[in-house]
Amino acid sequence: MNVTATRPRLAFRNVLLTTDLSAASEAALGWARVIAGHYGAELYVTHVISPSETALVPPEYWGATQEAIEEAAVRDMEGIDATLRGVRHKVLLQHGTFWEAVSADLREFRIDLVVMGTHGREGLGRFVLGSVTEEALRRAPCPVLTLGPRATAPEKGDLQFTRILFATHFGPESIAAAAYALSFAEEFGAKLTLLHVMGEEDFDLPADPQVQLRSRTERLHHIVSAEAELVQTPSYRVEFGNAAEEILRVAEEEKADLIVIGAKPTAHVDAATHLGSAVAHRVMASAKCPVLAVRG
Repeated sequence: MNVTATRPRLAFRNVLLTTDLSAASEAALGWARVIAGHYGAELYVTHVISPSETALVPPEYWGATQEAIEEAAVRDMEGIDATLRGVRHKVLLQHGTFWEAVSADLREFRIDLVVMGTHGREGLGRFVLGSVTEEALRRAPCPVLTLGPRATAPEKGDLQFTRILFATHFGPESIAAAAYALSFAEEFGAKLTLLHVMGEEDFDLPADPQVQLRSRTERLHHIVSAEAELVQTPSYRVEFGNAAEEILRVAEEEKADLIVIGAKPTAHVDAATHLGSAVAHRVMASAKCPVLAVRG
């Protein structure tokens, strides 16, 4: 797999930030702002008031509760509007189900990047991102940049990536994801690390483990062609163990400020990414940096 010829030119023109107006969305707002500013993009900020917010409220209190929710949302969106001065933007307060509202925005405004914070947590033996994040990852036709609870807002007022980690299981979505990782590395002169994690299931294959190791290392090298205009020589790593743990460990070790993974277009939650939904969810929920999921 060589992606130089198919690599898209990064030119985000319309960015959509979805916010639940919680603290988890603050880092996402900061990243959406610097991304829009860097690319001269129009930034759309949307908050969706769902009917579910009053589902458990007794009927006699529904009107007052709905009014209070609306007033609080208006105040918070006005605050966001004020913080975005200097960036072309629109704030959108919408009603209905999350995906119905967001999918309409994606079409109407021709969104080419979604940014969202997520309440990552562990429960029932798996990492849970939240239903709206999972839905966006499954259904959004453009890349989705997620900020977990451990991620922070950009330290500076401009966009800069210095160390990028691209994690791949060599699925078909890797081509699109690798293209974005390479483009970011070229544009910002960042150090690019390409990572593949071998798990226990890989050792059940008939091929000798050392042969597999060499083969997969070569596949990583083939992702970056001689024509790639990288300022720094990329690193190629094949690790062994739990995929999510290794991705997070390598990201920490390499001091990555962006993780890029591939996302599979599917309606099934358990196949949300080519790395596997459990792996992707844990990475997104635990990473200290933004995680960009790119669909094939």
